[in-house]
Amino acid sequence: MLTAKIIRHRHKYHHYMNDDLKDVTEETFFKIVFSEPSEMDLFKEWIRKHDGEYNYNKEESKQEGTFPKVPMFHDEICWCDIMTYYLLHVAGYSFHSVIEPYKGEVYVKDKL
Repeated sequence: MLTAKIIRHRHKYHHYMNDDLKDVTEETFFKIVFSEPSEMDLFKEWIRKHDGEYNYNKEESKQEGTFPKVPMFHDEICWCDIMTYYLLHVAGYSFHSVIEPYKGEVYVKDKL
């Protein structure tokens, strides 16, 4: 059995002015992890095939690159949408479980 995980990393940024908290913003970044390393190569190849690029900046725990041009995604697009679409509709995985407290999902598929 092969597994794939989409993992969410939330980064909070605190903006202070004269020791007074003025603003807190949060950004969410996504990492995809495969139990079989060659699956990552296939994912990146699929992204490139659709004029995108996926890079993961390990030092800052965030994804970088450009979104692929996939016809079903038009206006608002997120890396989690791309990753989920790929796993379910391209790579043949199925949803298995949620990583609690909601930090991502686990997908599985049978080894061929």
